[in-house]
Amino acid sequence: MNLNPEFERQLILECSQARLVGAPVVLGAVFTLTYFLDDYRLGNITAQAALTLFMLITLLWGTRQSLDSIVEEYRDRTWDTQRLSALGPWQMTWGKLLGSTSMAWYCAGICLLVHALATDNPAALPLLFFYTIGTALLVQSTGLLLGLLAVQRGQLKTGSILILVLVGFIVFMPSLTDLTDTANYLPGNFQSNSWYSLTVNAQTLHQISLFFALFWCMMGSYRLLAQDLGLRNLPWAWLGFTLFLIVYLGGFIPSSSYSFSLAAFAVCSVLTYVGVIVERHEPMRIKRLLDYYRQANWRRVGEELPMSALSFALSLPFAIFLSFQEQRFAWLDISLHAYPLAIALLVLRDCTIYLFFCYGKNPQRAFSLSLLSAALLYGILPGLFAAIGMTGVSALFFPLWAESAFSALACAALQCALILRLLYQRWRKSV
Repeated sequence: MNLNPEFERQLILECSQARLVGAPVVLGAVFTLTYFLDDYRLGNITAQAALTLFMLITLLWGTRQSLDSIVEEYRDRTWDTQRLSALGPWQMTWGKLLGSTSMAWYCAGICLLVHALATDNPAALPLLFFYTIGTALLVQSTGLLLGLLAVQRGQLKTGSILILVLVGFIVFMPSLTDLTDTANYLPGNFQSNSWYSLTVNAQTLHQISLFFALFWCMMGSYRLLAQDLGLRNLPWAWLGFTLFLIVYLGGFIPSSSYSFSLAAFAVCSVLTYVGVIVERHEPMRIKRLLDYYRQANWRRVGEELPMSALSFALSLPFAIFLSFQEQRFAWLDISLHAYPLAIALLVLRDCTIYLFFCYGKNPQRAFSLSLLSAALLYGILPGLFAAIGMTGVSALFFPLWAESAFSALACAALQCALILRLLYQRWRKSV
């Protein structure tokens, strides 16, 4: 049988003979202690200890391993050699994910085995295994995805990313701990959720959601690795992810065209921000895009099209539809209105500001400078003018203060035109 070479390479690196022997010895010492604490039997203390060790090993150690599987190769300058191999992005994706975490899963498997022998509720084991293994794979694949995004941005220190991993561990650990409660498996405690007009068992919905989350994490890693390997692809994955989120999240809100459009507009706007932050921004990419557009080479245009531009374009039909509805409202009695088209232009303004800093001399500071600009435009300047009674001037900086949709749209369009002009001038100097 021919193993995936990347998976085999990771196995050789991780699973040394000393580790394969040492890990069971250490775990055996721990479980011997819990055996004594359980009055010389495998009882509840041993089961809880085994499950806790499983979570620590898979969510902390395993995620660190998947993250470093790509970051270390950039740090050690071995990634360029790998790019010359005949391996495809899918082989790279699952080879790195499962190979780099193989030792963690070896130890985690021992913990699950001990838990299965010690638990007082063996009927719940299939469900427990599904949630624990599925959640661990999701967090580990998220670690690989974050590692790929980090190296694309030239960030080879994993300290800040590990903070995200710790936050994920803190988020997931309570829900995994609840799985050890026998009462959670009783059919009478299953709750039902409404998704569109369907009544869905809450547990089934959680399982399907976990499966889709894992699928999209793996798809994200696959597309990033394909990009690193120089493969050209149309943005079908990003488009599919956007439509999936719209349909999935739209099912949890009241069934109406307005609420569905509102959810779709929110999803597209958030993904516009996400897309512009995670993508590489090379001035030559825009030049290639414009050249292909002039040549009417639409396939190449699709391949060079930024993901953020695609999400923003998808948000516009929903913004226009919402603008003609009568459900406009003010928030918190402070004359802060919701004007969909003005909000869409503010999203465009924010992304343009980020790109303006990306094309500057210090692109690594683009994110922090954009946050500073957002603080000025959304809070400090409009708040300052509103405090001295100049509400009209504050609306010029923050159009949602305006009393009419037309005024808000005009103020937002003015800001966008100014920032786009500055961006164009900086881009021309960069190419």
